[in-house]
Amino acid sequence: MKKLTLKALACTLCASLALVGGLVLAGCSGTDPEEAIRTDITTNFDALKSQEGALVDELAAQMEGMGLEDYGIEPSEVVTSVLDGFDYTIDGVTVEDDTATATVTVMSKSISPIANPDSDAMYDAIMEAISSGELDVNDDDAVNAWAGEYIMGLLDAIEPSEKTIELTYTNGDDGWELDETSASEVESIFV
Repeated sequence: MKKLTLKALACTLCASLALVGGLVLAGCSGTDPEEAIRTDITTNFDALKSQEGALVDELAAQMEGMGLEDYGIEPSEVVTSVLDGFDYTIDGVTVEDDTATATVTVMSKSISPIANPDSDAMYDAIMEAISSGELDVNDDDAVNAWAGEYIMGLLDAIEPSEKTIELTYTNGDDGWELDETSASEVESIFV
């Protein structure tokens, strides 16, 4: 049963983290397309890197009510952990007519260890906590709190890795906008 609690928490956390991956860059305008696109990327990615601003607050707010609190996990704690070590460089922007491609190298955590946690390791850890007296299996609140700490420990332990993504922008009525197909590239940052 406790294995199910950990699995349920891992699934809830992954659903929450999907919101971070759902970041969509805004449209940008300006006379120099390359500069406008660099500014758009920098504005959004700097907010993630510094873990400050409305974007990060919005990500945490979107996680409210997803059940993380039942495990003693604050959404802002999740966002902070996921973004720990986030960095990026804009390698280049190529503009051709009304289309532009920005190549960006990012350092970010992959949430896949949380999406697919090692069930045996989780079971061993909870059994150790029970046998050592650290955890009373009959205390649901304590079990949930332990599960929250365990999963957050897994998330905190993930080391950022480097990924290169390509973002396509098109010049539309509102200026240079991120192409809808590039949204999956942004989502891949944390996968």
